[in-house]
Amino acid sequence: MIAFRRPADPSTRLLRRTLRQVRGPFLRSVGWAAVRQGAFLAMPWLLGRAVDAGVRSGSPVGALPYVAAFLAAACVEYAGMRGWQLWATLADNQAGTRLRTRLLSAVLAVDGDTLQRRTGTSGDLTTRATRDVDTVLVWIHGLTTWVVIGLTALVLVPAIGGLDPLLLLVAAATVPVLLVLNRVLPPVFGRRAEQLADAHGARSAAVAELLGALLPLRGVGGDRLLVERHHRHSAAVKDATLRLAAVGSLWEAAAFTVPLLAVTAGLLAGGLAVADGRITVGALTTFVLWMGTVSVAVNALTARLGDLAEARVAAGRIAGVLELPAPARPHVEVRHGGALRVAGLTVRRPGRAAIGPLDIEAGPGEWLALTGPTGSGKSTLLRAIAQLVPASGSAALGGVPLDSLDPEQLYRLVGLVPQGPVLLHGTVAENLLLPGPRPAPELAAAARTAGLDPALSALADGLDTQVGEGGGALSGGQRQRVALARALLRDCPVLLLDDVTSALDDATEAAVLDRLRRATADRLVILAGHSAAVLARADREIALPAPGAGPPATAPGRTPFEQDSPHG
Repeated sequence: MIAFRRPADPSTRLLRRTLRQVRGPFLRSVGWAAVRQGAFLAMPWLLGRAVDAGVRSGSPVGALPYVAAFLAAACVEYAGMRGWQLWATLADNQAGTRLRTRLLSAVLAVDGDTLQRRTGTSGDLTTRATRDVDTVLVWIHGLTTWVVIGLTALVLVPAIGGLDPLLLLVAAATVPVLLVLNRVLPPVFGRRAEQLADAHGARSAAVAELLGALLPLRGVGGDRLLVERHHRHSAAVKDATLRLAAVGSLWEAAAFTVPLLAVTAGLLAGGLAVADGRITVGALTTFVLWMGTVSVAVNALTARLGDLAEARVAAGRIAGVLELPAPARPHVEVRHGGALRVAGLTVRRPGRAAIGPLDIEAGPGEWLALTGPTGSGKSTLLRAIAQLVPASGSAALGGVPLDSLDPEQLYRLVGLVPQGPVLLHGTVAENLLLPGPRPAPELAAAARTAGLDPALSALADGLDTQVGEGGGALSGGQRQRVALARALLRDCPVLLLDDVTSALDDATEAAVLDRLRRATADRLVILAGHSAAVLARADREIALPAPGAGPPATAPGRTPFEQDSPHG
């Protein structure tokens, strides 16, 4: 149907695979489109026959049979259009669901650093999951039009030739011009579409930064820089849009004007043919209407080629995420109650001091405090244990390397609560239930453990309190406790908590930590932080040095970690 230039191109593979996955509704849309176009092409012929019949009989009554047939064809055309659009819409909706599901699975299957390098920013990732996917869906929705265009050419070439060879020559004269236009302009259009997609991705990242950091930076006068950065990216989007529109407008205008000139020439030639008696007035009527159909078909051809150019760009950007290196990992049985063993875990990034090595051996029920100065790598090492950043060394649970686990299984075993928790718009309860439904008693118990009960949380409507966009309606401490309760509901045997009580006052922090200690009696908990309350409740402390100062040190008066017993 469409000749792809480079069969091995990732964008081509993605487009073909996506189409194969929705071939059922797509083929149904093709069938209905063929019915619709057949009826649509028959209508000008029936109308021309009606005109000739009326002229011959000298009365409108002679045209009635053809008028009735015309109305029947119109009903068939309407039914065909309904079926065409119904199944085409279903096809692109299914394709959108599959693409976004695959994107989410790919994102969850790789570490954060690899994802960052491949996509640039989270804002750009959002653009790939929204604008780029929508661009591919537009292409899928319009694919059936190629069948319509092909059927139009198949029917009209012999039909117009049957009316008069001169009329066919007039219609055919438009083809070389249109071929040249559609050969020269699509590559330019594709390059400018790619520039526009990149500009949208950069602006999405700027918007994400603006919304996330505007209030904190306003206090130090940095909000102006964020706004100016957003304006620069918006200007780049505007310029890229205008450059794309310049090519698109030239393309569409030429594609519209050339067939229109052909219709004008056809009217002149057809008028002479009627005067000479070679064709009838009805045949000229049919020709003019068919040339209108040719004009519509050419415009549709131009639009579909534009869709293909944009879809290639969008599919290439989507494929950049879907083809991230994520080897297949089978489900592995992990021994219940197994120890966590971390050996030589080190994170290295270009231009930065290495973080680590980290060595840990700990079992269920044990609390470890990961401490160190700002920038020492506490958060990074927690993410490395959770396999969210690439690192050398090893981390194993129950003797099974964590990097060998299927991502879904890994996230059930190791839960990470980051320092800046992510909350979605909705209620506190809805955010707590993101991992899946839970019985009301479990929900209430997790909420109480995390300090979301009325005695500590001060939530206006309890668990029905709206959190606002990004959790903005809650205080920092409330957001931390929502994230903590959500992690408790996942029931992971290993909990990695990144400074989750830093926004709490001393009394609330002590109460939450005491409840958490009781609730995690059968889990291993590693807390990054340096508050006195955390250190007082930890079984062991791992003190990280400043970046580049050497390996982590054992706290004074304590034995090395690998020699300690739980709760030692």
